[in-house]
Amino acid sequence: MTRTIAIVQARMGSVRFPEKMMATLNGHPVIEWVLARTRRAQLVDEVVLATTRRSEDDVLAEVAERLGIAVHRGSERDVLGRYAEASRLTKAEVVVRICGDRPLVDPAVVDLAVATYEKSGPDLAFNHISDGTERWPRGFGAEVLSAELLHWLADNAHAPEDREHVTYYLWQRRDRYRLAPALCPEALDPGVPDLKLDLDTPEDLTRLARLARDCGLEVTAADIVNRWRGVYGIRAEAGEDR
Repeated sequence: MTRTIAIVQARMGSVRFPEKMMATLNGHPVIEWVLARTRRAQLVDEVVLATTRRSEDDVLAEVAERLGIAVHRGSERDVLGRYAEASRLTKAEVVVRICGDRPLVDPAVVDLAVATYEKSGPDLAFNHISDGTERWPRGFGAEVLSAELLHWLADNAHAPEDREHVTYYLWQRRDRYRLAPALCPEALDPGVPDLKLDLDTPEDLTRLARLARDCGLEVTAADIVNRWRGVYGIRAEAGEDR
């Protein structure tokens, strides 16, 4: 069996929304939404929080430990290096990249990304953003790649943007690497590309709280898309109300 590890990157530092990972959404801190929901993915063997060594991130490690989720602490700026370290410590063979600013990350959507990787064998499978005709909302999905490729990137991709964004090197070289989007089910297609359901600003949190009102940690991506259609209408622009 291939060992598949989901690594969640998160830290308290944020220019646009300081301490957003501990902001409350329906009674739970954002980091708990991300970790608890990622853990429910059926094709993931283990979830690891990859945060920094800064003392301000102790609170994130405490939430993860309360949930029984492993923690790796590394460089604040070298996120790629942090990922590679976490994957080696957990003996990952396949790595699922989850950003901590996705409180609505959906375990079934994560599984779709992993299944696409397993079936098609691309260098990178993804459904965290739209691509071509696959109109994925931003906030439900993940990126999936081999630990071997991740380690190669950590050893050979040295530009600052490569170290910060983990898979940036691959995205800038789509002529050399095969990047495959998972097929977006009709129930999850909002009718517009890149509907923003991730968390960058306090305004984003207000919108997410409205969409997830009275929902628990088990709310599905399909439920959220249906709520968005009801609140904003299917013809709303993806960038609306940012």
